[in-house]
Amino acid sequence: MRIRTLLMAAAAAAAFAAPASAAITISLTSQNAPLALQPGEQLVADFNNAATPEAVLLPGFDLDLVGSTVGVCEGCSGYSGTLPGNATHYLTIPGNASAKLTSLAGLKTFSFYMGSADTYNSIRFKGANGFDVTLNGGQFTQGYVGQSWSWGKRVNFDFGADRVTEVILSSSGNSFEVDSFAVTAVPEPATWAMMIMGFGVAGALLRRRQVALARA
Repeated sequence: MRIRTLLMAAAAAAAFAAPASAAITISLTSQNAPLALQPGEQLVADFNNAATPEAVLLPGFDLDLVGSTVGVCEGCSGYSGTLPGNATHYLTIPGNASAKLTSLAGLKTFSFYMGSADTYNSIRFKGANGFDVTLNGGQFTQGYVGQSWSWGKRVNFDFGADRVTEVILSSSGNSFEVDSFAVTAVPEPATWAMMIMGFGVAGALLRRRQVALARA
């Protein structure tokens, strides 16, 4: 099942506090497949190590958990639902808690796996040029909310020409269960510098070859 919609701030100014040009494409994919990532995406947090719940898997990222916990269905605190098809540890965000993923560069896309959505769940994206969009559970699932734990899908966000540096998941009630954060990141400045240097070296070698051929 694949559902795709384009959410534009110009058409929903009351819902999204964002510049008129801001747009996010949302798709729901891969039922019961937590690690079915989109082409080009990289896993950045899997929450599998309960001893270090804020650990990230890629350099240039930071994860800050405020009141959120990492656990599995067995022995969970009573307010945490299950994640279908996911036997590993996952993140539970209870009422008045949050999880913030920060990128030193910028994100083209972000995705996560979740069991089901509630209207009191929310996700906020902040980025360059004043980009600031907040969506509640009903918006990022195209209206689907409820306690059907068999739902279990990956939610994919594509920011188009915008670049996001902060992703904040929060909930005003119990609770918001998520796993397997994945991203498509913009290359860091050091990477761009290495690429530019590489192009420069390649150009110099080509010029030397042309001069050598001309003299031959």
